[in-house]
Amino acid sequence: MTAPRTTAAPATGASRVARGCAAAVAFLFAGAAVLLAFGSTVEMESFPGLRENLAPLAVYLLVFAVPAAAAGLAVAGWRSAAGWAAAAVVGVLVAVRLWTLAPMLHCWSHDSVGRNDDGSYHCVNRGDMLP
Repeated sequence: MTAPRTTAAPATGASRVARGCAAAVAFLFAGAAVLLAFGSTVEMESFPGLRENLAPLAVYLLVFAVPAAAAGLAVAGWRSAAGWAAAAVVGVLVAVRLWTLAPMLHCWSHDSVGRNDDGSYHCVNRGDMLP
């Protein structure tokens, strides 16, 4: 008996390069989403005062980053060490961002977040502050 033949053609160099470039674009998109999630709330984390609540935007960006990283890993191939490394980096960045974002998530439905001197956050609706 002979082994069954597969009909799939072996991957050529050009197709591997194309898959690698497509995976890199997906990972770059995921990294950019995480970077924007960091940048969107850095002002309200840096010093005390009342700031616009951008924590929901940061969460949405992180939600978009996770499937982008998974798509990059799927395109790169499940046996790709570089794909797993890039997915791990994105996963660690998402976890770190969620860890630093967690204290202000209780203000989700408020339009502003105030940072106290001790580092805690309080929720404010600016419309309620009018006389």
